Amino acid sequence: MTYTNLFLTIAALMLGLSCTARAQTTPENLVHERVTVTTSEGLALAAYISRPADASDPLPAIFFTQAVACYSIAPVSGRIAMEERLAIASNYALIRLERSGTGLSEGSGCNALDYDTEVRHYREAFDQLSSHPWVDQDRIVIMGSSLGSTVAPLVALGKRVAGVVVQGGGALTYLERMLHFDRLQLERQAEFRPEEIDAEMRRRMEFHRQYLLGKMEPAQIEEQFPALAGVWESLVGTSEAPHYGRPYSWHWQAADKDWLSAWAALNVPVMVVYAEFEQFESRHGHRVIVDTVNRLRPATATWLEIPQAGHGLRIYSDALSAYAWEGGESRPELFVGPVSAWLSKIAKRDH
Repeated sequence: MTYTNLFLTIAALMLGLSCTARAQTTPENLVHERVTVTTSEGLALAAYISRPADASDPLPAIFFTQAVACYSIAPVSGRIAMEERLAIASNYALIRLERSGTGLSEGSGCNALDYDTEVRHYREAFDQLSSHPWVDQDRIVIMGSSLGSTVAPLVALGKRVAGVVVQGGGALTYLERMLHFDRLQLERQAEFRPEEIDAEMRRRMEFHRQYLLGKMEPAQIEEQFPALAGVWESLVGTSEAPHYGRPYSWHWQAADKDWLSAWAALNVPVMVVYAEFEQFESRHGHRVIVDTVNRLRPATATWLEIPQAGHGLRIYSDALSAYAWEGGESRPELFVGPVSAWLSKIAKRDH
């Protein structure tokens, strides 16, 4: 399975409805309005503001920063996304930006969109959409999903936000994140060869040093370092050119980021959600956010660990089943319940 298809599968899993959830939360519980964000380079990007159907006054809002894969966040009739469930449960509005070249947004396409430009577009969207009549601009919470969790604190910096909640992404360096991702691939894949892991990780460490820190393209690395031939093709996500379907510049810019400093600079409540059988990001990558924030500002960061959950928040019997995406039970309430309770507390705080 390709990395982009994998993330589309994860998105579908997070969108999936159980019979119980359908009785309590349905797409009809939300109304949507499509609006336009104009970027500083003059692009017209589509955005969607949603709110519970019975709302009339301005509401606290979730501003959503999505995962790395190139897929549309436009509302779909008859289907409900996890962030939509959360908006309904917490009585929040929901703000989503369609990325460049995706859906009805102008631009050259998500596959050409670099990290810094994506962050800037989100920040410009925040400035333009926070004054929407459905939104209480004093109570906007940034919510990051997967690698969108690294974008979330950068969007929040210097903005009037009420809090930040993330799931599936941490605050270690991008190099550390990628090495952990590779380690999990070697340890949890079906073709398990423990006697080869040490040597292969050493090759991957050197490859990523040249790729992410040296900003070299894979073909250049293989030409200059013949011993690293074949590493690129063995990595998860490289079948979706250039890398996860995003340009090399996205990854190079991500590797330059100091995400932990961004978290340290945010003087707002924080919630971090970690899935026990997470397939991509390490527990420490998540935990370092909470530990850092609480060390600087005691009791302002909240930790939620969902037992036996994978990256898409389905529940698996064990870590190997989660990595293979085999089985898995839809239990959205394990995420929506605690996070909506935290959001309700944020909404009641004085600002």
